[in-house]
Amino acid sequence: MDTNNGENNMKNEVIDSALEPRHPICSQRIGHKRFDVEIQRSPTTRHCILCVDDEVAGTRMRCDLLEQEGYSVVLCNHPLEALRCDLSAFSLAIVDFEMPVINGRDLLLRLRALGARFPVVLLSGSVDDLSDDDRILFSRCISKGSPVQRLLDTLVEFLNSNEIPDFGA
Repeated sequence: MDTNNGENNMKNEVIDSALEPRHPICSQRIGHKRFDVEIQRSPTTRHCILCVDDEVAGTRMRCDLLEQEGYSVVLCNHPLEALRCDLSAFSLAIVDFEMPVINGRDLLLRLRALGARFPVVLLSGSVDDLSDDDRILFSRCISKGSPVQRLLDTLVEFLNSNEIPDFGA
């Protein structure tokens, strides 16, 4: 009996469910509860950032910091949740690389296939282990061990409409 077949079927069901039509609402999971969060832009909100990372506690702290900096943030702790969001609402995404079901590279490729044209910043603990072929896909690659100011400076660089950022740097 092939036990991998059951795992593959479950993986395919999860991937298929991510390909459902996108809504202006993103589903978020906090703990075991699921919340639907409508992305709202207000005159005081500069930009909406999509954060995708399976590490719940660290990502929540990062999102809180970004909100204190004036950004609107949507947190997805599972990469397939990001594919259900209205991608036109985002100015930038911050993604991890090592995540369940699909990694950050595959998420980036799927976001691009769905029409996402915003910068995608990789924030990962395994940046140094990535191949040049993986690194070049992202607008910027930052190690999770870097000072938080590096991430904040990167956001300002990419989101400042007066500058044209070097997406391959």
